Amino acid sequence: RRVSPMSILIVEDNPTNALIIKHLAKKATDAEIRVASDGASALAMCHAETFSMLLVDHLLPGMSGLQFVKAVRLMDRYEHTPVVMITAETEPRLQEEAKAAGVTAFLHKPVEAVAFRQLLTDHLGNSALQKSA
Repeated sequence: RRVSPMSILIVEDNPTNALIIKHLAKKATDAEIRVASDGASALAMCHAETFSMLLVDHLLPGMSGLQFVKAVRLMDRYEHTPVVMITAETEPRLQEEAKAAGVTAFLHKPVEAVAFRQLLTDHLGNSALQKSA
């Protein structure tokens, strides 16, 4: 199933953090950027459309970031979609749990523009970076 145009879903309950990540994404790519403030609404969005990449906060109200990732990985269309967990946590155990749940990569808070661009390139390819720095 081809995903076009490219779109990224940010799952982040903190409006300030969501805005920062959305801003970084808009600076780095022309992909459509959508935001969900909790796992349940994000799951509903994932059922309704296909995103090229999911950026998921570790700590979400209700369903945790890990629970969301496990649920989204049960959907065939998201079997190979890059899922990036955004966290301030550096605990190795969390990273192991997250990888087991289906997390592709980690982005540490505070999110840095250079690391973010590199992540997009690594997981979506150079074509994702339509804009120059």
